[in-house]
Amino acid sequence: MSVLKKLTTVMMALIMMLGLGVTAAAEGETTTGTITIKGSENGTVYNFYKIFALEGQDTSTTPDNVYDVVTYQFNDVWEGFFVGDAAPGKAYLVDTNSGNLNEIVVNGDKKYINITEGNVVAFTNAAMQYALQNNIGADKNATGTGSDLEVTGLALGYYLMIPVDASEKTTDSSGSVATLDSTMPNVEMKVKAKKPEIGKTDNKETVDVGETVTYTITGKVPNTSGYDTYKYVVKDEMTTGLTFKKDVVIKIGETDVTDKATIDYTTKANAFSADINVKELQNYVDQVITITYTAVVNDNAVIHEQEKNKAHLEYGHNPDDLESTTPIEEEVYTAKVIINKYTGNDPAATDKKLEGAKFVLMNSEGKFYKYTAAAGETPAKVEWVTVENAPAADATTITDAQAKALAASTAIMIKETNAQGAAEFPGIKDGTYKLIEVEAPEGYNRKDTPVPVTITGTDADTAEGKTENVADATNSFDAHVNGTADIENKAGTELPSTGGIGTTMFYVIGGALVIGAGVVLAARKKAE
Repeated sequence: MSVLKKLTTVMMALIMMLGLGVTAAAEGETTTGTITIKGSENGTVYNFYKIFALEGQDTSTTPDNVYDVVTYQFNDVWEGFFVGDAAPGKAYLVDTNSGNLNEIVVNGDKKYINITEGNVVAFTNAAMQYALQNNIGADKNATGTGSDLEVTGLALGYYLMIPVDASEKTTDSSGSVATLDSTMPNVEMKVKAKKPEIGKTDNKETVDVGETVTYTITGKVPNTSGYDTYKYVVKDEMTTGLTFKKDVVIKIGETDVTDKATIDYTTKANAFSADINVKELQNYVDQVITITYTAVVNDNAVIHEQEKNKAHLEYGHNPDDLESTTPIEEEVYTAKVIINKYTGNDPAATDKKLEGAKFVLMNSEGKFYKYTAAAGETPAKVEWVTVENAPAADATTITDAQAKALAASTAIMIKETNAQGAAEFPGIKDGTYKLIEVEAPEGYNRKDTPVPVTITGTDADTAEGKTENVADATNSFDAHVNGTADIENKAGTELPSTGGIGTTMFYVIGGALVIGAGVVLAARKKAE
């Protein structure tokens, strides 16, 4: 086998190391080939650049349409990448064949193409940047379909592929390269260039009305070399149960770069867009951009009980034709404690509901529920306050004195059941609570033991193997679960306990009867 044919074999092995699948050569003379992009993204344009043209001859005595003599030459537009003291790719042409390197003639001098397994990632990164910076035109392009994409009719040679608006260089590679020759005219190529994307998190999943939720959006500074303009616009919108505080801050590491963005708070009441001038941030290429802002859970959350926040990124070098990432969404929720007050043995009986029972709600810290409605610019909020002479968090019995102290408090909220025996404490987070009856309906006995109620929402993130508080595009969210307490009252006058005034009266009356009986007995004896 000739040296050149051996060199071609080495290049074939290199491509296989890059994970490129191969199909058999077509019958007959082979002058063109096909590159199949695995898992192409729908709508994305893929540009193909032929860096080296390949020419070959089949000189064997029994022609088999496989070249045993192969020569390479640059495409003219790539000469500046390889040739010259300042050429960014000059290291990829060497004077000495230190291994099985392919030969190329440059200005009449023999050189060797020094692209190996060890430096192919650096080569593709450098070639990608050179193509973009110098506005080199693609030899062919194709638009992704969302599945495998076949690009046919490519002249044999060594190709670089770059998706339009790909901007992130990584240690894995930024573009993708492949050789098409007579032995491998059909190859598969995996897309290694990364396009911009964002992530989103919040710091809470279950909240009291009035709490502040912090949201964080992350992305990376794209490499915009080769583009005269490049837009990078983050857009965010939240539902009406969240009051946006319009406090967006943008950082790269600890460096505040908010002044490098135009932030628009006027598109909608609960939305913003941040147009970040990434062209001025090229010193931070591939570093993480962090966008933080906050929102207060307002009284609309009492109605909706689940509030969502959605974000997406619009980007690209053509301001009139930007690409957009799939929106990702995160949620927080509130719940409520619901009272079902009844008499008799059936909590569901509609004719046994009790109106006029009064309750307070205590949390696990022994503090009591207070709800303040929104007023002007001040949002609604749930607070938990301490009441003097109230029962402790672990109390098992509520005395009359404690019930009266709670009923008389103006610092907390007292809920009274309606004609359907219902009342509720809305806008609260998951937790364990106790309902305390402070006043029973007329003719009924007050329940003197606290009624525990536990609220535990369903965790869709964990159920589906995802990470809690990390937004995604699947629309599967945690859900609130309201806590309901069935509380019975019994009719009748409650018998007094030992030591009560009723017992004293029995003692007084009994004593009087004994004295009276003695007087009558003495009078009878005297009469006799």
